[in-house]
Amino acid sequence: MQRRLSITTLMLVSAFTVSAAELDMSQCAFPPMPEVPDGASATEEQMASTATAVRTYVGETQTALTCLEDLEKSLGEDITADQRASIIGSYNAHVDEMSAVASEYNREVRVFKGEE
Repeated sequence: MQRRLSITTLMLVSAFTVSAAELDMSQCAFPPMPEVPDGASATEEQMASTATAVRTYVGETQTALTCLEDLEKSLGEDITADQRASIIGSYNAHVDEMSAVASEYNREVRVFKGEE
């Protein structure tokens, strides 16, 4: 399920990036999604390492989201409808991706602890 969501999210991000070719969002670099191990077979060390990776990912994603907000503000009244749609689409897609990663990790932690 996570892979399907990730592919869909990447397609959405790509579509919004392409639709506003004149808009340079490259200064708002988003980190790659961390790999979340299977809680049923992961070691404690793997789960701890993944916790750190997920926290780092969430923090860097939040920084990039703030960058998108700042980019939108910097365009002021000169922003076009396409630019606004591209920024909002990218923002929403990355929020969805961040939420999916956190949910997946939390689910695997429960599996690791034998709660599921």
